[in-house]
Amino acid sequence: MNTQPTLKRDLGLFAAITIVVGNMIGSGVFGLPSALASVATPPVILLTWTLVGIGAMIIALSYANLSKAFPEAGGPVLYTHKAMGAFAGYAVCLVWWIAAVVGNAAIVDLIHNQLTCFLPQLNNPQAKLAIAMGFLWMFTYTNIRGVKLSGVISIITTVFKTAVLVAIVCIALPYFTTDVLVVSDEYSRQIANESSIFGMFTVAMALIFWAYIGLESSTLAGGEIKNPQRNITYSTIFGLMFVCIIYVIVSFSLMTILPPEQLAASSSPFADAINIATGTAFGGSIINAAILISVVGTLSGWILASGRSVYAAGKDKFFLPIFAKIHRRYHTPHIALIASSAITSVFVLIDYILTVTDTQGGISAFINITTVVSVISIPTFFITVIAETILLRRGTISGKRYTYIRLSIAGIVALCFMYMGVIGSQVPAVYWYATMAFFVVGLLMYPYFKKQEG
Repeated sequence: MNTQPTLKRDLGLFAAITIVVGNMIGSGVFGLPSALASVATPPVILLTWTLVGIGAMIIALSYANLSKAFPEAGGPVLYTHKAMGAFAGYAVCLVWWIAAVVGNAAIVDLIHNQLTCFLPQLNNPQAKLAIAMGFLWMFTYTNIRGVKLSGVISIITTVFKTAVLVAIVCIALPYFTTDVLVVSDEYSRQIANESSIFGMFTVAMALIFWAYIGLESSTLAGGEIKNPQRNITYSTIFGLMFVCIIYVIVSFSLMTILPPEQLAASSSPFADAINIATGTAFGGSIINAAILISVVGTLSGWILASGRSVYAAGKDKFFLPIFAKIHRRYHTPHIALIASSAITSVFVLIDYILTVTDTQGGISAFINITTVVSVISIPTFFITVIAETILLRRGTISGKRYTYIRLSIAGIVALCFMYMGVIGSQVPAVYWYATMAFFVVGLLMYPYFKKQEG
């Protein structure tokens, strides 16, 4: 008799949608507006937000279709394992994990930036290192102690996050005009001298990818969702559609209040927009506080997600079994959490060294790190499309007449995303070296994984 406990399916459609929306709307929507304004004109930015959203939706249909056949936890790792075998599933799990933990370094960077809005004296490399490491390991510890506090933090910060986005849209409504699409000659010359329209588009696309990381979130929790064949599909599609609309509206709202030159130079565009619209400095401080709280919640949530993802993979024999170990006292995956934050710490230290030596490349650490995460995450989208194609040809899953047309389009979109991400990235080489080093070490651990699996 099998007494092994199984995951309880407690999450309905609405909860599954909130997982997708909550994991996607995080640091990107707050950290990207200024960076985008510095590399592209408003029409190009809005077009890029829209096209990336449409492309992500086409790719997400593969996740939706595969979730019907495999309504279990694991998402892209599970699908790749089913289609291409253990090694491919292991590699995808490794890539997803590295992307998640490297991305946490960008989140702690944004936390420091928000703190300097209140305490400018913290705007130095040493304080930044201390704050980044402090927040990272504080929330690693709270996650080791248990998920209850993380759950409370998630609820509170989601409220603040939503409030900021709703506030900026409501305040911008009286300013809405198509004049935002008309760029001054001086600003156009400044941007055009640095990059062509195609160049602006590729750089903007490389940045925007970060905001769409997490579209597969409900498939990762497939084992805990009610009526998974229906709810995982709908949550992926509706959640992504909602997020795409939010991104475009929020981006347009900021542009209607802040001229592009001011938006590009702003260290806190949401606060500046609120201050201009209300004619005070008080509103901006409230918004900055709300953003700080919401980004802190994003960090807590992604530390939890990154640790739990490799814990689940190790437990289900998709990844190294050591990550499936549970703390005797707290009953949490402590090794997975510590290993995840250790990798994040390496990238925090890289940021510190590049800042001190003034070799960051003239770009913020937040943009450098999010670009790396975006570029290494996109191949997992492409592999998921390939996995669906293989399983369809085998007859493992069913499809309609137009399915192969959709898959062809999705494959082309994913390849275009990869190409744009590579040529549009402007990241110091050390970030790529460190990322590839962790990936290679992980692949070299595969024989150990197979031995333990056997």
